[in-house]
Amino acid sequence: MPHLFNSSLLGAPVVDIDGTFFIQAGIFIALALVLHPLLFKPWLQARARRAEAIEGAVRKAETLREQAVTMVGDYDQRIVRAREQANDVRAESYREQDTASSATLAGLRESVSTETDAERVRIAAQAEQARAQLGDKVEELAQTIAAKLLGRAV
Repeated sequence: MPHLFNSSLLGAPVVDIDGTFFIQAGIFIALALVLHPLLFKPWLQARARRAEAIEGAVRKAETLREQAVTMVGDYDQRIVRAREQANDVRAESYREQDTASSATLAGLRESVSTETDAERVRIAAQAEQARAQLGDKVEELAQTIAAKLLGRAV
């Protein structure tokens, strides 16, 4: 370790600028001039194309997203209209069924009422006929029943 602190080492320059510096600078400039059109320019162009493609894809995605939002809104509106139309059709169908049912029921009630009246008239006529037939036999039947109850002829 003693040679690390040698004063002669501390006094020597780290970089020695001489003719090789200019040779290296010339090589660097020559490489930059040659590699710029062959390497850097195509790389920068590819990078610009990639950035442009990404921006285009982002714009397209935003446009598609806006279209999707618009389409969803239209779809929702159409669903609401279709439901309203279905409800209107259903209500109209119920009204038509109600009207038809009421008409059928009124017709049936009229028919039943007519049949009931006819049957009442027929039953009343039969009852009257039975009373007339039994009217002649009432006296005879009364005598027979009284004789059976009393056990003797009346």
